[in-house]
Amino acid sequence: MTLIDLGDAGAAVEPAAAAVDVARLRRLVLAFLTVVGLAAMTASAPPAPSLVRPLWATTLRPSDIVAVDGRTVYLNRSSASGPAEVVAYDLPTGRLRWSSPTGDAYGIRPAGDVVLVATGPSTSAPGPRTVALDAETGARLWQSFGSFSPSASGAEVLLAETGRSGAVDGLRLVGRRDGQQVWRRSITPAEEWTTVVEGGRPAAVVTVTGTGDTTVHGYADGAVRHRARIPWNGVYSSTFFPVGAQLVVVRTASAQTVATVYRAADLRPLWRSDELIGSVTGCGPLICTAGVRGVAGRDPATGRPVWRRDDMKFVWDLGPDRLLLSAAANLASATTVLVDAATGRTIGRPIGGQEAFVAGRAGSLTLLRPTGPSGDRTAVNRLDLATGRQTVLGTVDRLTEQRCQGVPGYLLCPRGDVLTVTAVG
Repeated sequence: MTLIDLGDAGAAVEPAAAAVDVARLRRLVLAFLTVVGLAAMTASAPPAPSLVRPLWATTLRPSDIVAVDGRTVYLNRSSASGPAEVVAYDLPTGRLRWSSPTGDAYGIRPAGDVVLVATGPSTSAPGPRTVALDAETGARLWQSFGSFSPSASGAEVLLAETGRSGAVDGLRLVGRRDGQQVWRRSITPAEEWTTVVEGGRPAAVVTVTGTGDTTVHGYADGAVRHRARIPWNGVYSSTFFPVGAQLVVVRTASAQTVATVYRAADLRPLWRSDELIGSVTGCGPLICTAGVRGVAGRDPATGRPVWRRDDMKFVWDLGPDRLLLSAAANLASATTVLVDAATGRTIGRPIGGQEAFVAGRAGSLTLLRPTGPSGDRTAVNRLDLATGRQTVLGTVDRLTEQRCQGVPGYLLCPRGDVLTVTAVG
């Protein structure tokens, strides 16, 4: 006998199934297939190109000097088989562009269409010499006694001549391209000298002797503009540097460091630091003092504090309007922040953990920090100087030597006996 299940008489009767909407079902199926197809395409697409790419490398000796501009790497390479030479490599490709024998150098400075090389003294005269090379071909344009440091701008080069005593006893302005003398002045032997720049142009040259006799010379003609004696000797160390139209003299005795600010044009004292400070530097439109009581941005003419950060102790000047401040003496501190130089205001989040920073693309800084499970890699980050935002660009093999140089789009770093060039961003 066949049994037929009639169900439960007490159960509710199920309603009839609704009619299927074929058009709607077709649309849902097509949408599902589209999503699946896009996912498959994304999974099979090649990854985005890396923002950090090794480009080329070359041999680097401990005595070699490296300089770079936007398109060329200049390397003063010593040699056991012949005279030292300056070698120029194409920055993106590493192609050898030219080489020029110069002798041992301790300074290379690209200056427009000229490369200035500071070399050692000759047998006929004491003090350093300057050799000017054509930046395009490496051809020697001129050479002269004297060191071009610290000034080389505009169409001229200022040379400081060193006498047999080791002090600077002459100043000479020459054409950057042809080396022709514009003017020369014999001076009282000076211990230090510097160039004052106003409005983006050199305006004056200031020299100081070991006893504090200070002279202001006009940059255009070398004529004496003013003389005065300033407090200088009798302490552990003294130095000076320009900040805009001001001259900052820093004297250190034991644990005390005091800065006195003068008007560069006539050496009139403007103000003196009112605390024991650890350092003083230009910071955008202001002068910054930093020490145990904090960092202050001061009006250059009066010394009046425009802003103060009592939570910070150290300052790094990044350029016209940005600073790095930290409560510790190294960038790796978790307290390190990006700051507006005019207001002292923090921009973005703290950027601690960094080991070094170098120039990056316009409006940015390239930061280097250890990363990886055992710190065996170096992370390369871009810091936006307008917003403080960090962007991870990639990593490179661990950089153990913090002597990298940066230009927009490139990072140059020594690794033992090799110089590596990496594309960044």
